[in-house]
This record gives sequence, structure tokens and C-alpha cells, in this order.
Amino acid sequence: MSGGSGQGIGRRAVVAGMALGATALSTAPARALTAGRAKAPAAGTGARPGRTPAAVTRWRTASGHTVLARPLANPDGSNPLVEIWDVNRHGHVLGMIDAGEGTTPQWPSAIWADGRVTVLPPPVADAADCGARHLNDSDQAAGYYTVGGRTHATLWTGGVPRVLDIGTVYSEATALNNLGQVAVFGYDVPSGDTATPSKACLVDGTTVTTIAPPPARQGITFSAVAVNDRGEALMRGYIPQSPMRLAYLWRDGTTVADFTDIDGTWSLMGVAGLNSRGDVVGDYSSQSGPPTTRAFLWSGGTLTTFTGPHNGTASVSDYSIQRALNDLGDVVGFSNSAVGQRPFLRSGGTATDLGTLGGTSARAVGVNNARQVAGGSSLANGSWSAFLWRAGEMIAITPPPGYAGTGASAITEQGDVLGWATTVDGTRTDYFRWTVL
Repeated sequence: MSGGSGQGIGRRAVVAGMALGATALSTAPARALTAGRAKAPAAGTGARPGRTPAAVTRWRTASGHTVLARPLANPDGSNPLVEIWDVNRHGHVLGMIDAGEGTTPQWPSAIWADGRVTVLPPPVADAADCGARHLNDSDQAAGYYTVGGRTHATLWTGGVPRVLDIGTVYSEATALNNLGQVAVFGYDVPSGDTATPSKACLVDGTTVTTIAPPPARQGITFSAVAVNDRGEALMRGYIPQSPMRLAYLWRDGTTVADFTDIDGTWSLMGVAGLNSRGDVVGDYSSQSGPPTTRAFLWSGGTLTTFTGPHNGTASVSDYSIQRALNDLGDVVGFSNSAVGQRPFLRSGGTATDLGTLGGTSARAVGVNNARQVAGGSSLANGSWSAFLWRAGEMIAITPPPGYAGTGASAITEQGDVLGWATTVDGTRTDYFRWTVL
């Protein structure tokens, strides 16, 4: 769930070339994605034969920890996730599957929950594409579907899609909270994601509220990157063919804070998260001397800027960071300094260097409310491994039997690491939930 009281991988997922038609479509029931076509999975189980059963693998690492690897697939091994987009507080995962060549869409979104995969169908049978990118704690998913070269913002509840009409020709859902409120971005001109005017709205049931930019930012394209359960929206904007970035926090029709000029005009680099209490984290280009990249935390009306450990840079808005901010106001990111590139955890005003697994660099992908961090680190031999950092220890997620390497996508509230492993022969990448005992 993007930036609300849960977690958000969807923030980094940019769906290029979307287009939407203005036709109002009614809710369609969950059903087989492409009736009558070979290899098409059915909504619900997404069953696809010919897979190895998704057994839980257990092994012991060199550091003495026991790791359980659970494949993100059905119990019979069918419909494994081939990407991870988002995860909610219950550890349910939103991703996508490969429905097979000749199916439409070939890469439908799906939710893995408690060992079962539910495929999310498009509202119409002839949809060319269909993708959810945001998941809340009720397993509602928000995203888009494409038909006739146009995209439509879509919300799935209980696997049933509903088109969200905000009165524009093209639209897509960009954020979702636990109340089912959806941030929708829309425009009327083809390739309008880089054109103005555009429209950003908060859809709550049948109520559509326009999210207007601050007076000084009129005419600039903005879309919500996060909506929390207080109904606050973190808005990100840009000017076509320009490196300039803008951002502001919106609540109840009012701009609460503008983050564009943190350290002089147009100094913002990016915003990375909005939590349940309204904190915002991001980074900016320092015009006050080195280090050149610094982070900021806006909390309770106060803006605090900070550097990384060893007086290094502090980057938090990089696309690889899934959840930079937890609900306690703790921040993860990566820092470049004299000791190399290191992940850090900032808690209680102090940024701590989390170290590496013996290599020269490492990065964090997210932090949960227990202040546990997941990420990836290089090893002494130059290869990379996923890690779980907890209670001051960085634990390597070594490859399961039959695999040669691991990577991390996210961390759950339960302290599990979500990520992937590549087979020894390099022919396949599989996705897992790793539990470190």
C-alpha cells in the first residue's frame, strides 16, 4: 500500500504509455481471464499445470541462522509471482504472473495471500493490459486496465474490478489507503503524462474530490504518490523536459506544506514516503555545501534535514527503496561517504550505518515498524545477497538449495524478507518469502 499505514513498492512502478477511454464501464465479476485460450489461469487460484509443488524449503546459513523459504505461488506450484509490486500489513503480496503466450493480458496482476494466488481480472474481456500496483490491508488493489489504446483507473475489491471515472479520457490509480480511498491521475491528451493540463483526484466511493495544487504551482503536472488513512495525499510534480521536481502535502482541500524549495529554489530531488501520522520524507540537493545530497523529514509541522553516517550523503527517494519511512518516523536510505556506499537507519535523530556483508557496498529496500530493515549487500567475493538487519545484526539470506544468488524487494511487518533467487544455471528467477528464525 503506497505510503499509507502500510508499505509501498508501487511507488516505483511507472506504467509507461497508458491510455484510457472515457467509456463508463460497470463492475465485472471475477472470472477466467481469457475463456477458451490455452494456459489461461482462472481468477481465484490462477491454476496452471505443470509446476513443481510450492514446498517450503528450510536450511541453515553459515552464520547459524535457520531460514524458511516459501515460494510466492499456489500450493501446487502454479502461477508463481514473477514480480513484486506491493505488500500489506498482513504480509499479502501484490505482484504479477505470466499467464502464457497467446493470452490477453499475458501479465495480469495477482495477490498472494496465505499460500494462495488470486488473479485480478480486467473489467472487459478484450483488455490488452491490466495491472494493479497498490494493495491495502483489506486486499483491495488499485491500478489500471487498457482497452483500445486507452487506460482506465481501476479498483479491485474481493477480486472484482470497478472502473474509477474522474471525467478524463485517460487515467490511472496512483495510490490507495486502508479506507479504500484511491488517488487517480487523469489527462485528456495522448501521452498526457508529460503534458498539461492534467487532473489529480481522490476517489472515495462515488465522491470525487479534485486535489488542486498550490496557487504558485498552477499549470504543473502533479500526481499523488501516497495517500494515508487520514486522507492526506503526498503530491509529486514535474515540468516536462526539465529536471525540476516539486512536491506538496495536501489535506482537506489545503496545501499543508510545500517541499519544492527545501534549500533554495528547485532544490528538491524527490519524495519517498508518507506515513500514517502525516510524516513526509524526501531528499534534496544541498546548496549549503557538501554533502551534496541530503534528506529531510517533515513531522508535526517541523522540517528536519540530515546527512548520512560519516557525514556522507543521504538518499531516500531512489526507485530501489520500497519503504523509506515507517509509522514511527524512522527512515532508511543509503549513504555515500569515505567508507563507501552503506545503508542507514535513522531513528531518534541518529543515522546508524548498517554495514555490509563483507563487501564494499550495500543498500536498504525498506524498514518495518519493528525497525527491521531488508536490503542487498555485496559479499567479499563480489557477489550480492539479500539481507535482514535486526537488533544490530545484518543476516545474509543465503541462496536456497539449487539457487546461486538472492535479492530483496521488501520487508513485511512480520519481519520476513520478500525477494528473489536465481537458479544455479541462471535460467530462472523465483520469488520467495524468507523467514529468518
